[in-house]
Amino acid sequence: MEKAVLKTLIYADIFDYPLKAWEIHKWIIGKKCDLLDVEKALFKLTKKKKIILKDDLYALKNRKEVFAKRKNKSKISQQYFKKAKLITNTFKFVPWIKLVGISGGLAMENASGGDDIDLFIITSNDRIWISRSLLILVLTILGQRRKAADNKQEAAGKICLNLILQEDALEQKRKDLYIAHEVLQMVPLWQRGETYTRYLESNSWAFKFLPNWTTGDFTQNDKSLFDKLNPVDVLEKAAKLLQLQFMSKPKGGERIEDNSLYFHPKDKRNQVIETFKQRTK
Repeated sequence: MEKAVLKTLIYADIFDYPLKAWEIHKWIIGKKCDLLDVEKALFKLTKKKKIILKDDLYALKNRKEVFAKRKNKSKISQQYFKKAKLITNTFKFVPWIKLVGISGGLAMENASGGDDIDLFIITSNDRIWISRSLLILVLTILGQRRKAADNKQEAAGKICLNLILQEDALEQKRKDLYIAHEVLQMVPLWQRGETYTRYLESNSWAFKFLPNWTTGDFTQNDKSLFDKLNPVDVLEKAAKLLQLQFMSKPKGGERIEDNSLYFHPKDKRNQVIETFKQRTK
């Protein structure tokens, strides 16, 4: 039990993120257990001075600085969340958007002042490109689009369409601890139908890594007036061809597939997984 708790704290520490007891229980790695089991392990580890406790937050020893970091990032994240909710409400005019959520560090309220706002989008089948075109148009008009060429100051607080999936491609192909976290920590803002439930069902493999994870009921649905529109296949294909023509060659963790778009120019996945492996040894 103590090893599982330490692994969980080590992973969180990679992101300078101390955890509360109930958060450790929720995100504990590879161990199905009760909160009482976690609390007992935390007591033992604290007594052995392997971890430290402050204001109900636990961190690895010699990592006192992360407590202040979490407090500061929490304030910034709350501001970003309000902005994201306001802006993404304008996306509802796009009839093919099935879900909009927050991903990345902001989903854990761990965003710094120089971070952008990563969005997770699910669209109808064969509508991924036209949907992206319309969202880019909205963000450009609002002056809130995070561009690839933006420096950190220019990108701060801007919206990045980080990941877009079609309904027929909800299952993540890469299956490891990092992706499991990304799947389960995503915070949905609004949806149409039971899209969020289907997303979790399609990625049920993530519970093997994080078996204690649970979420509250999410029922914030939006029914579009345009849901019964006829298919717009020509516009979808035109949007795809136009965007591909102007897009740079994918780099880093970026991937362009038929039914999913991954825009991670600086994908941290491999670095995080390797760091976690080395530190848990």
